[in-house]
Amino acid sequence: MKDRKQVVIESTIQLFTEKGYQHTSVQDILDRANISKGTFYNYFSSKNECLKAVLEQNRRERDVLKEEILVGQKMNDVEILVDQLMASLRIKEKYNLMPLFREISFLHDEELQKILADHRFHEITWLKNRLYDIYGEDGKPYYYECAVIFFGTFQYLSFYWNLATNTTIDIKKVICRSLRYVENFLPEMIACGEVFLDPKDMYLIESEFENKMVTKDMILEKLGKFDKNMSSVELPQQSIELTSLLLEEMGREKPRISVLEIMLKPFRNAFTDTIYTVEAEEIANIFWLYIKMQKNRS
Repeated sequence: MKDRKQVVIESTIQLFTEKGYQHTSVQDILDRANISKGTFYNYFSSKNECLKAVLEQNRRERDVLKEEILVGQKMNDVEILVDQLMASLRIKEKYNLMPLFREISFLHDEELQKILADHRFHEITWLKNRLYDIYGEDGKPYYYECAVIFFGTFQYLSFYWNLATNTTIDIKKVICRSLRYVENFLPEMIACGEVFLDPKDMYLIESEFENKMVTKDMILEKLGKFDKNMSSVELPQQSIELTSLLLEEMGREKPRISVLEIMLKPFRNAFTDTIYTVEAEEIANIFWLYIKMQKNRS
């Protein structure tokens, strides 16, 4: 049986897809999820907060998948970046987010605009960091602009392709074309030396979105509770074993990052289509944040 909060989130996604954000009421969500108004407000203070949870779950799924794709690969391999972007876009399609984003962008609701802006800024910051991995130090002041150029180009190429041809677009082709524009613009930006989006200003915004510190003790506590809760439900042996192995590895004086990287994808996959799917993804996401912090320190 699924967690009630997850049932509400999934019901909300279905309704936003069918009716749009504006025409979906809290009562519609209550009816679809088969819950009381009190239960809904126990989890969310408003429909906007429910939307925020939908976007957060989507972001978490995409972050985990992108990190898994990068394991064992070269950071400066453009093809790996293409694979990450394709995987991220498929998750967006799963949630049918693009029509939802378009609808929200036209609504005069300050809170909604802030939620949407936060979501988009997370994407831009991630791509900025990946562009640095690939193109190096020389272009560092321009990667925010390059990330904005990429997403703007991708969005409008996709939109007008669909409008003009009414056919399914080749996502990989559009991603590669958009990256090619970035590659062509970057040398000119460096040669010109003029920065439009000043990194100093952007870093101030980025600091508001930085993830909280993730410690070894935090992971052990969360994973320990997860392991304990699993004992009351019948699960595949692989799920139990992988959880135990992660606990064992984190119990070491110095957990081996390479071992954690290899284990996280099988761990997450072991809980697919179980009542612990979302919680396993949350744990995987925390692990990736921990891994990223450890790598930055070394």
